Amino acid sequence: MSITDWDNEYARLARAASQMRTSGLVSRSGDVQSLQQGLQRLEQQLSEYNLPQTEAQRRRRLIQHLRSQQPSGGYQPPQPTDAPLSHVTLAMQRQDDLIDDLAIGVGRLRNQTSAIGEEARMHVTLLGDMENNLDAAQDSLQEETRRAMRLREDSSVWRLQLIVAGLFILLVFLILMGLTP
Repeated sequence: MSITDWDNEYARLARAASQMRTSGLVSRSGDVQSLQQGLQRLEQQLSEYNLPQTEAQRRRRLIQHLRSQQPSGGYQPPQPTDAPLSHVTLAMQRQDDLIDDLAIGVGRLRNQTSAIGEEARMHVTLLGDMENNLDAAQDSLQEETRRAMRLREDSSVWRLQLIVAGLFILLVFLILMGLTP
């Protein structure tokens, strides 16, 4: 189970608890038990993930908050004096649910942001490696260019030396020919 699955399961349990609270009637005692079991399962699964301590504590607080809002079971008829308070309570419960949903969304966003940051760091590393490889290739190319220039200079000097040696032999031959009657 991934952390996203954990978030989705928490959101499902939060919606179920909210529906139980707002209806004021728990249809079966199994609903409360399944909610409690789901919360226990979520809390146990937290230890399976490599989450930072602060993130694990935040998620445990969300579970505790949801546990504290669990209905006790049975029908709870509204009191006549509670009518204005019930609207406020209902609004606060809706806000709590929205805050829980926002917390899950922020958690997902944080995970995506860290994944994007990791990928950006990887790209920076790859670009650095490419730059180093390009510098090494440029240095090798410059060295080969210098070597080619030296070879060209060496070959042209060798030709000149060969021509001078040939002319010297020709000069000696002509001098010897001129000295003979």
